[in-house]
Amino acid sequence: MPLRLVINIVGSLEAIDFRGMDRRRNSPFASLPAIRFHSRSLVPRPNEARQLSSEKPVTCNAAEPCREKTAVTRTIPAYLRLHQESTRNPAQEIAFAVDPVSQFWKAYTDATGWRIDRNHAVSPADAKNDAAPRIGSNDSKSPPLRLLPAFTGEICGGVETQADSPSVTRDLAEQLAAAATELAKRFEQTQAAYRTQEAELAVTATPTGTPDQSSRLAQRLEKLLQRAAAAAGCDAAGVYLLDSETTSLKLRASFGLPASRITAAARPLRGSRGDLESLVREVVMIDDLEGTLATTWNSPEPFVSGIVAKIEEDDLPIGTIWLWSKQPREFTEQDGAAVQLAAFSVASELSRASLFRERAKWNLTSTSIQSASQWQLRQLPPAMELAPGIVVDGWTESPRPWARSWHAWDVLPDGSVALAFAEASLKQMDAAMISATARAAFAAHSNYRHSATEMLRRISDSLWQTNTGDQLVSMLYIRLDPETGEGELASAGSIQAIIASSRGYRPLCAGRESGPLASQIDCRPYHTAFQLHAGEAIIGVNACVLDEILGISQTELATVVREAISRRNSPVLSSLRRALALKPLEEERAGVMLMRKVAQVVKGSR
Repeated sequence: MPLRLVINIVGSLEAIDFRGMDRRRNSPFASLPAIRFHSRSLVPRPNEARQLSSEKPVTCNAAEPCREKTAVTRTIPAYLRLHQESTRNPAQEIAFAVDPVSQFWKAYTDATGWRIDRNHAVSPADAKNDAAPRIGSNDSKSPPLRLLPAFTGEICGGVETQADSPSVTRDLAEQLAAAATELAKRFEQTQAAYRTQEAELAVTATPTGTPDQSSRLAQRLEKLLQRAAAAAGCDAAGVYLLDSETTSLKLRASFGLPASRITAAARPLRGSRGDLESLVREVVMIDDLEGTLATTWNSPEPFVSGIVAKIEEDDLPIGTIWLWSKQPREFTEQDGAAVQLAAFSVASELSRASLFRERAKWNLTSTSIQSASQWQLRQLPPAMELAPGIVVDGWTESPRPWARSWHAWDVLPDGSVALAFAEASLKQMDAAMISATARAAFAAHSNYRHSATEMLRRISDSLWQTNTGDQLVSMLYIRLDPETGEGELASAGSIQAIIASSRGYRPLCAGRESGPLASQIDCRPYHTAFQLHAGEAIIGVNACVLDEILGISQTELATVVREAISRRNSPVLSSLRRALALKPLEEERAGVMLMRKVAQVVKGSR
C-alpha cells in the first residue's frame, strides 16, 4: 500500500529514482529492487499497455470443492512506465565470436599438449643453447616462436623441461605448429586484403586505384569512425552501404568490432527499423537496445544503446552509419550532431575516392587518346614537291583530340602522281578507326594498276566487308600526269574541289554527285577528267570549310586561293586557315592542294 501511494503521487513527475532512498532493515523499501519511473506523453500509445495478473490461492476442503485460480487483469496508464534496473554489467554480456586463429591454437594445445610462447622471441645468441623448438617462416620480420609444453612449472613441478610429457612428441608438434603458423599468416593476410577490398567496394564495385591507395582509404574510414565514436562517447562504429538494388546493407568499414564482421554476408534492409527510420529522419538515437526493443530496432550488433544516421551523396541515401555503446545511456542532440557530421565525412571520403578513381580512369583514357592522336599525326605526310613542278600539301584541324580525316600522296609505278583525301562520316572516336581502315585499304590497293574509279570501288568493298556496321567515308582521289598536266578525278560523298589560279577558278566536283563509300554494296563514284595548267592548283576541302555558318563560300575560297597564288612564297592552305580563323571550330576542317608550278627560265639560255 505505501508503494502504491507513492506511485500515484509522483506519476506526473519527470523521474523518480528509489535507489538513493534509505534501505535500512526496517524500511518498507528494503526488500524492493531498484526501480525507476519515467513520465511519458499523456496520449496513450499502442502496444504500451502492460498486463499484470494476480492469482488467488487454491483452497480445497470437504465442505467446499476446489476452486480454480482466478486471473485479474488491469492496464497501467500509458503515461507511466515501470523499469526494473538490472544489476548485471552490460559490457560483460556483449561477447563476440572468438578469433578463429586463437580458437585453433587453443584446440592445438588441448590436442597435443604443446603451446606456442608468443611473448618471448628467440634471440640469435640463445638459439644454440635453447632446447625448445622454434617455429616460423624465413621472413625476417616475423621472429621465430618457441614451442613449450602446455603445463607450467608451478603446477607440474618442472615438467616443462620434459619433452615427452605431452601426448604428442615434440617433432610432430613442431611440424604441425609450423604448418599452422603459415596458415594463420595466410589467414591474416586474407583478412587484410578483404578489408582493403571492402573499402574499395565502398566507393564502387571496381578498384579505386593501386593497392596502397585502397589501403589508405580503409585506414581513413576506420580512423574517422574511431573519432566519431570518441566524440559521441561510444565504443564501436560501422558503415553500412546499400547495394545496387537497395535491398541489403553490407558492412564496409568498422571500428571496435571483430575483424570477422567484415566478411559477414549483407543483411536485408527489410525489417531493419533503425536503418529505415534513419533514412527518413536523418538520425535516430536509441537509448535501449535490449529486451523487446532489440527485435524492434534490429541493431546489427548486440550493444546496449546506439545511434544510427543516414549517409547520403547528392541528396541520395547510400547507406547508414551506426555507433554503439556498451553502457546504457541517454544520447543528447550533440551526440546526434556528431554522428551526422561523421556520416557527412564518410560520404566525403567516398566521393573523394570515387573522384580519384574517375580521374585515374580519365588520365588513362586521355593518355590512350593522345597516343592515338600522335599516331594519326605521324601518318600524315608533310608538304613536298612530289615530282618536278608538282607541289602537294595537306591540312587537318579538329576540335577533338582525334581526327576523322586523312590525306596521302604517292608516285605510282607508271610515273603518275596520286593524291587521296578522305573523311569518315561519323563524329565519335570510331570515326578515327574507320578512317584508319580506309587509309590501310588505300595503301593496299595502290600498288597495282588501277583507275581513279576502280580505286574508290575497291576501298568501298573493303569497308563493306570488314565491318557489320556502317563505315561511311567521303573520299577524293586524283591521278595526274606531271609532264602533261592531264588527270582524272573520282569522288564519293561530300568533299568538294576546284581548280584555281591567279586569273580565276572552275569547279571540279560539288560533293553531291555520289553517296559516300560503303553506303551501298555497288559503289558508283563520280568521275571526271581535267587539264591542270602551269600556275593552277587543285583545292579539295571537306564540307565544314564551305559551311554557311562555320566556314566560307566557294567564291570566298576561290578569292583566297587566287590571292595566295598571285603572291610569291605564300602557301595556299595557310592563307585558307587565316581566312577561317574567326569562325568557330565546332567541326573538323581539312583540305588538300595539288599545284603545278610555272616553269622558271634560267638566265642566259636561249
